[in-house]
Amino acid sequence: MLFSQQNNTFYLMHNVPQSNLLNPAVQIDCKWFVGIPALTSTQLNYSNTAFSFNDILGSGNLDIDALNNNVHRADLLATELHLDLISLGYRYHEYYITFNIAEKVNMAFTYPGDLVGMAWQGNAQFIGETANFNNLRTNTSYYREYAIGVSKVFDQYSTYGIRAKLLFGKLGIYSGKSEMSLYTDPTTYDLQFEADITLNSSAPITVNQNAEGVITGITAQEVDIMGTLFNSDNKGFAIDLGGIYKYDENIILSASILDLGFIRWKTTPNNIHMQGSFDYAGTGLGSDFNSNGYILDLRDSIFNAFTQDVTQDSYYSWLPMQIYLGGMYQYMPKLGIGAVSRNVIYRNKLHSSFTLSANTTLWNKFSAALSWSYLNNTYKNVGLGLAWHGRGLQLHMVTDNLLGIFKPFDARNLNLRFGFSLLLGCPRNKKDAAKQNKYSGSPENANCSWFEKMEEKYQKKKKALKK
Repeated sequence: MLFSQQNNTFYLMHNVPQSNLLNPAVQIDCKWFVGIPALTSTQLNYSNTAFSFNDILGSGNLDIDALNNNVHRADLLATELHLDLISLGYRYHEYYITFNIAEKVNMAFTYPGDLVGMAWQGNAQFIGETANFNNLRTNTSYYREYAIGVSKVFDQYSTYGIRAKLLFGKLGIYSGKSEMSLYTDPTTYDLQFEADITLNSSAPITVNQNAEGVITGITAQEVDIMGTLFNSDNKGFAIDLGGIYKYDENIILSASILDLGFIRWKTTPNNIHMQGSFDYAGTGLGSDFNSNGYILDLRDSIFNAFTQDVTQDSYYSWLPMQIYLGGMYQYMPKLGIGAVSRNVIYRNKLHSSFTLSANTTLWNKFSAALSWSYLNNTYKNVGLGLAWHGRGLQLHMVTDNLLGIFKPFDARNLNLRFGFSLLLGCPRNKKDAAKQNKYSGSPENANCSWFEKMEEKYQKKKKALKK
């Protein structure tokens, strides 16, 4: 049930600079990190809360029964591409400053499960009651994000961060009010359909209407590519907040709130508002809308009966707010056990997921995370995160569903994040780290204390074995 950025496995990989994107409190010890332009961090994601491709098309034909059995009260189909163009980080004593420019494309479509059942089983299941279809919505956008953040280590226990983001929308489609209901009379089987729907867009299109004001179609205009890429009229703003807290010697807690903001769309806006009710004489129990002609006639009758207003006013779209809660427990030297809860508020509805992970660091150059997640109403999500820390260079690749990469048609969730960074001015020992930050280089560091504590215990154990 996720709209944006599925990064549960990545959330606790705090020694990778880009994990700061998920929690602005995260710091690394190096003086600088510089993301390689257009390669610093790329995220691809697909999610479907109801079904995989093979669930409904595995036999070669559309399995409507399987589709109807898998849907829920409200389901979400979403894809995204996030490309970081520029990414920088700079440490100044206990402060850590970041700057980032990213291109973001998010496409999401929510739909009520009852609508699928209605299309397949007809109205017989709703005799004598009102069926509501209030979750048919979309929030699709392409925008550019300029972000600057700062975090501070306040003491040996806590680190807090904030990031401000200036947004410039390029293309967008956003549903406003979306309320639909259908009542079937138990005696006459007459239908009463009511709807109040608003759809906004900021795109090169024209909505065509006839003399009576009935919408007759939509005409696509020629796309001005350069004008779209450099459009700065659709401005928005968002903030991220984060914190990391050392609970005791073995437990580190973290939390963040991301994408608390909006975009105001002013470029070529179109607002379509349809409202009204329609009464239709039913054809009797058992018709179940099985006739194509019956469906088309009903559709046209409903469409023509509603008032249809088309305006060109600016509108707002809200970003889906994300809330992360995480914890890391040092189970043994070189091994930490983590848990992450991710919650997204999308159109006033809370969608949650949960992840357990094992995090380790080997040879001080290679870190890895193995995870299991409950995502998109399925338990079949085994994730993997890998990061290599060379001299001045760091590479990372993370996914929440490794099996989905090899069997994409069986997966409800597919995602991959990868990137490259240059790390400059990294401390060679704890003394150098302390010069940059009085809390760095010690097991009391609120940032990555589980990593440093594991390393310290590991070295003590090696010395003890040698004796």
